[in-house]
Formats: sequence, C-alpha cells, structure tokens
Amino acid sequence: MNTSLSAAESLNTAVAGVLGRMAGGIFATLVLAAMVNALGLVPVLFSGILGYIIIFAPLAMSLFLMWKGNDLTEQGIKLWFFAFAAAMGVSLSMLFAVFTSASIAQALVGTTVSFSALAAWGYFTKRDISGWGPFLFAGVIGLIIASVVGIFIESTALQMTINVLTILIFLGLTAYDMNRIRDMFWNAAESDIGRMQWFGALSLYINFINIFVSMLQLFGNRE
Repeated sequence: MNTSLSAAESLNTAVAGVLGRMAGGIFATLVLAAMVNALGLVPVLFSGILGYIIIFAPLAMSLFLMWKGNDLTEQGIKLWFFAFAAAMGVSLSMLFAVFTSASIAQALVGTTVSFSALAAWGYFTKRDISGWGPFLFAGVIGLIIASVVGIFIESTALQMTINVLTILIFLGLTAYDMNRIRDMFWNAAESDIGRMQWFGALSLYINFINIFVSMLQLFGNRE
C-alpha cells in the first residue's frame, strides 16, 4: 500500500468511509421520500411543470457535478451530496405514493443483497475490469435516452426492458466502481482521501438508487 495512505488510514477504513457516506445518503433519501408522501404533498408537488422539474432535478445536478466537481472543496462536495440526496428523496416520493409499503421493503432488501454481492466481488476480484467502463457508460447514456422517450410513449414492454437493463447495467457499475475505488485509494495522497470518499459515495449511491427504483417498478405492487 502506498505510504501516504498508510499514514492516514488503511485501505479498508478508507473504503468503509465511502460506504458509510453512501449509506447516509440513501437513508436521507428514503426518509425524506417517506415523509413527503406521509404529509400528502405528492399531488401538489407533481402537478404540472413542477413535477417534471422535480423528476429531472437529480439529473441536472449530476451534470453540474460533472462540469464543476473538480472545483468543489471537500465541504462543498459534502453539502452537494446531501442536497442531491434530498432532491432524489423528493423525486422518489411519487413512487412511495404509488407502491405498497411491502413492495418498497422487498425492493430495498433485493437491492441491498444484489448490490452487496456485486460490490464485494468488485472489491475482492483480481480480474482487470477497467475495460468495462466505456461500455457501461454507453449503456447509461442509452438508458437516459430511452427513459426520456418512455415519458412520452406509454409502453409496458419498453418500460419493463428499461428496468431490466437498468438493473443489469448499474449492478455492473457497482462492481466496476468498487474496483476503481479500491485501486484509487492504493495511490491516494492523504489530502485527497476526503474528496475521493465523497465522490466514491456518490457513484455507489447513484447505482443503488437506480437499482432500487427499477426493482420496485419491475416487481412492486401498486396501492
């Protein structure tokens, strides 16, 4: 292990910090989604143009981070991360109003199990999976385009296909990101660890939420 990292913290501790931040973001998102639904705000928030703004806000925030992320301090990234988690929570409140509590719980368990399995494999594998990146990124771009088309074209078959592909692609990204995060920390300077942990947490958070939403839409029962 790189000496600079060894002086700051072990590899396992650094990665545990990533997972802890990710878990905090997921918890905040789910709690906020449940609260917005419980307060009966979903019909108000998702009426007219406001609904589209709420739905697309997380995507716009992601694009902003890709553009300006390198300019943010560690504290700035932390604040942005939880702002993103909050925006995602409001966006997901619509699903909490549509699907049963049992379905939400089952999707959460299924996501946690599958996510953990692929994350563990990505972390411990000795295989070089760095070549997965371009193909997975292309898959995400395709999913975004298909999802936008799906908003205007109501097709059960299209939506089911999108959900299945989303689960597969983001499970692949989970393994890829864990592998990449592990390798990054091997060469991390102490001053970079904090920022890297927040960026790593965001990558894994996005993977988890996308898998959860697709599992819920694919297998969930509506109210």
